[in-house]
Amino acid sequence: MSFEDRAVLVTGGGTGIGRAIAQAFAARGAKVAVAGRRAAPLAEVARALGGRAIAVQGDVSQPGEPARIVVEVTRALGGLDVLVNNAGVYPKGPLAQASDDDLLAAFATNVIAPMALIRESLPALRKRPGVVVNVGSTVARLAKPNMAAYISSKFALEQATRALAVELGPQGIRVNCVAPGMTATEMIDHLRAAPDVLRQYIEATPLGRIGNPEELARVVLAVASDDFAWVTGQVIQCSGGFQL
Repeated sequence: MSFEDRAVLVTGGGTGIGRAIAQAFAARGAKVAVAGRRAAPLAEVARALGGRAIAVQGDVSQPGEPARIVVEVTRALGGLDVLVNNAGVYPKGPLAQASDDDLLAAFATNVIAPMALIRESLPALRKRPGVVVNVGSTVARLAKPNMAAYISSKFALEQATRALAVELGPQGIRVNCVAPGMTATEMIDHLRAAPDVLRQYIEATPLGRIGNPEELARVVLAVASDDFAWVTGQVIQCSGGFQL
């Protein structure tokens, strides 16, 4: 899979899965922009990738920020070929303890921001044409306690993926979703602190282990590559079989 001289934007690109995705694209020749809220990890990724990457600080959940980020990225990279909507928030806890702001934040980051970024990227994506890969979650189709906002927002992202694949397909733009299962990032630190719960998740995973960000990144690259040119509107599970 070669992405030589293609321009890629990865949101939430400073840490975890996003960082691994950015590194994988750069290793295959892409020009990469990493966007996120925290300047320090973004700058670290950009430095590590040398001249193949830029860092753009911004909160994609805030009105106007998707447009600003896309303008900055397309100017710096000379266009945009692949958009990876990886930024996400993981609210957890019983609904009784969730504020309106908590609920709004889940949908603002996990649903509205990806759609806004796609909208703002359309002029650039139409030129190649381009590819969108949304990062969802394997639990979007499951019922789990204390995760209602997260699960419902990720399911909404799946539906947006399908609807936009139909809408944008005639323009040559592919839209797919990669749904990770339990992956070794800071998002599962709360499970690491509860060994019994973590063991239950692992026992429910046919491959019997936690995934790592690099494995997820390879799936994202495959979906974004020309090898998947006939695939759109799909949710590709990357969970070791957890969803089964």
